[in-house]
Amino acid sequence: MLFRFINNLSEKPVEYQLFWIYVLGQLKEEDETIVSIKELKVKFNYPKTKFYRVVNYGLPFFSNEEKGINMLFKNGYIFININRNKPIKKTRVSRPPTNKELINEIINYLNEKTNKNFKTNNNKTISLINTRLKDGYSINDFKKVIDLKTKKWLNNDMEAYLRPMTLFSNKMEGYINESNKTKTTNERFAKTQSAVDKAKQIDWFNKG
Repeated sequence: MLFRFINNLSEKPVEYQLFWIYVLGQLKEEDETIVSIKELKVKFNYPKTKFYRVVNYGLPFFSNEEKGINMLFKNGYIFININRNKPIKKTRVSRPPTNKELINEIINYLNEKTNKNFKTNNNKTISLINTRLKDGYSINDFKKVIDLKTKKWLNNDMEAYLRPMTLFSNKMEGYINESNKTKTTNERFAKTQSAVDKAKQIDWFNKG
C-alpha cells in the first residue's frame, strides 16, 4: 500500500507531497508515532479547507492495514504504527501526553539546562505554557528556545532572563525564528568555509 500511495502522491500538487513526506518522515521503527495536528497546522500554514483535504487524502491508504503502516486520526492527533503481523481485532490507542505532563517535562528541562529550580505548579508558568501550546508550539519548540537562550544568556548579565516569564511569552515566536536564522547563517558559513578549504587543496589561491 505504501508504494501505491507514493505513486499516487507523485501526481498530486506539491502541497500534498510536502505534507505527507513530512508525516511519513516522523515514523519511528519500534514505537508508535504520534503527530499533532496543531503542530502540522503551524508548520504548513495551509488554508483550513485545503489542510483537511490534504490530511484526508492520505489516511485511507493506511487504514486497516494487515501488514505495513497503519494510521488513525483521533482527538487532534495522527497515530502511526507499523504492523508486521496479522491485525489485532482491537487496537489500543496510546494516550497523547496531557498538558500537565508536557509542562513538567518543559520546566524540568529548563531547570536542568540553567541549574535553577522553577516550580511546575506556578500558575503564571502554567498559563504561559498552555497558551503557547494552544498556539500550536510543540515541546521541541520549547526545548529549542531553552537551548538557544541558555547558550546566549547563561553566565552573563542576561542570565536573570532565563525564566519561563521571558522564554515562553509572546516573544517565543521571535526566539524560534532567531534560532532558524542562526542555523541558516551557520550553514552558509560552513558552505563558504568548505569552498575555501577545497580551493586551498587545489592551490587555487597561489595560481597566477
